[in-house]
Amino acid sequence: MNRDMTHRSFNAIVDQDPAPPVWLVVRQLLRHPFRAFIEGWNWKAAILSWILRVPIYVITTLKSGWHAVALAALVEASFTSGAAGVYAAFTEAVRYAQPQSIVALLLLVALPAVMVALDAVVHLVARTPHLLAGVEASVVVSVVSSGFNWFSMRRGTLLVGDAARPFSSDLSALPKLILKFVAEPFVSLWRAARQWCAALI
Repeated sequence: MNRDMTHRSFNAIVDQDPAPPVWLVVRQLLRHPFRAFIEGWNWKAAILSWILRVPIYVITTLKSGWHAVALAALVEASFTSGAAGVYAAFTEAVRYAQPQSIVALLLLVALPAVMVALDAVVHLVARTPHLLAGVEASVVVSVVSSGFNWFSMRRGTLLVGDAARPFSSDLSALPKLILKFVAEPFVSLWRAARQWCAALI
C-alpha cells in the first residue's frame, strides 16, 4: 500500500501537466532514488550509449595492443551500462520541467561533466592507455547524446516509464529523429530571422 502511494506520488510530480518546476522534480527524484533510478533505470538509453561510447576507447587504445583494447572496452561497457541508464532516467523525469534553460544547463553541462569525470576516474584506476584522447571524445559524445536523448524523450521516444513504447518502435523512429535533431538549430535560426525581419517591416 505505501509503495503504491509512493509510486502515485512520484508520478503525480514527474508527469503532471502543465510541466512542473525543475526543482520540484529533482526534489522528488532525490526523495525516491530507488523508484527514480533503479526501477526507472533507462535500459534503452544504456544500450545506445554502450554502442556509442565503447568504440571510443577501443579506437584510442588500439596502438597499445588487444589486451589494452579488451580491458578498456570492458571497463567502459561496465561503467556505461549503469551510469547511462541512471543519467537517462533523470533526463526522462525532467524532460518537460521548467524553466527549460535550467534543464538545459543540467543536461548539457552539469551532468555530462560529472559523467565524463567519473568515467575518467574509472579508466584512470584501470590504467587505460591514451586516456586523454578517450576523455576528449567522450565529452563530445556525452553532450550530443544527452541533447539527443532529451530531444527524443520530449517526443515520446526512448522512454521506459508509463509512456514507454516498444523498443522496436523507438528504433524505427530514430532516423527521422536524428534528422530533426540535426536540423533543429537551423530551423530555430530561420524562425528567429523571420521574426526579426517581420519586426523591421
